[in-house]
Amino acid sequence: MNKYNTKLGQLLSLINRSQFYALVKSTQSDKYCKGFSTWQQLVTMCYAQIANHNGLRSLIKSLNTSGHCRYHLGIHKELARSTLLYANNHRSPEIFEKLFYALRDTLDRGRGKKLRKNFYAIDATEISLHIRDFPWALFRSTIGGIKMHTKYDINNSVPDYLFITNAKEHENHTLSEMQLIEGDTAAFDKGYCNYKNFGVFCEKGIFFVTRLKENAQYAVVESRPTDSPLIPTDQTIVFTGKKTQKTCPHQLRKVVSIDEKTNKSITILTNIFDMNAADIAKLYRARWNIEIFFKTIKQNLRVKKFYGQSKNAVETQIWIALIVYVLYLKLRQMSTYEGKNFTDFISELKVCLFERTDLFSWFVGLPPVINKPPSSCSSQQEFLL
Repeated sequence: MNKYNTKLGQLLSLINRSQFYALVKSTQSDKYCKGFSTWQQLVTMCYAQIANHNGLRSLIKSLNTSGHCRYHLGIHKELARSTLLYANNHRSPEIFEKLFYALRDTLDRGRGKKLRKNFYAIDATEISLHIRDFPWALFRSTIGGIKMHTKYDINNSVPDYLFITNAKEHENHTLSEMQLIEGDTAAFDKGYCNYKNFGVFCEKGIFFVTRLKENAQYAVVESRPTDSPLIPTDQTIVFTGKKTQKTCPHQLRKVVSIDEKTNKSITILTNIFDMNAADIAKLYRARWNIEIFFKTIKQNLRVKKFYGQSKNAVETQIWIALIVYVLYLKLRQMSTYEGKNFTDFISELKVCLFERTDLFSWFVGLPPVINKPPSSCSSQQEFLL
């Protein structure tokens, strides 16, 4: 890593530039580029995500006043608002989507403590959009919005797969699109209740943990004793409804769990029979991790207000927000330090983006090592990022 880079430059250097340009070539995202490349757009929007300026005008002014710092990030001349706006509105977000997955694949996903192998939470979060500014995102007659459907790797705290739809797309229509394979375990809430999918999961060897609907019709095949008063019920059941009997004829497991703090009970439905009932309840409660992820992203990155109004601009901004999140995870793994959470990372980084001190030392809280500025000769040879 170049010791004279700014913190933003050092963070972006975690992206493999050769791999990035291979993605640019495969997606042809620079095909009609006239001076503002995909890399420059990525740098600008990553800066926008972290600095979180209220509008496009203040974003551009702030970046343009950075002078030589901007130059060494690969933006060699002052940027116009219209240039960034045009790129966001017209350049396909496909390149940034592929970059997100490429970065995710560089993470070491075998080091975390595992509740269960290949364990995922599935959920969607809604992002409201003003119908006047985003007419393509029509949800109801006076409301606009999109949904970010996510398959979240609970063991490693990273999205494994996601896609964006109009907000009117109901969750139970998307469960089959979550790229679940044999051996995977998925936890999701009642919004994803789809008995046909449950039957398919049982046939394909995909495990699930969800809530049983109150109006579900079923018969008890077997009742098992439990060792804990917090697990009053552990039963094997089969559905008896006319439609559900055909779509999901398999034996399933019903577990009733009582929350020790609130004393409220939840009825869990699963096809996992090789774990005790208390651990089944833990699996369902771990689903809450995806809610924390959504909250973290919405509070710290710019995914609710957008710098462009087209579908391309909105999706580009969301994918680049996720890229920033994965860069944080990569930095944390490379630093072997987990004491700085994402909220602290973003709030502290935004006020020192252009400082020329070591990013890793700053991340782990060591005293800053300030390097002497390079000579004018070496400055010309400095590798960008």
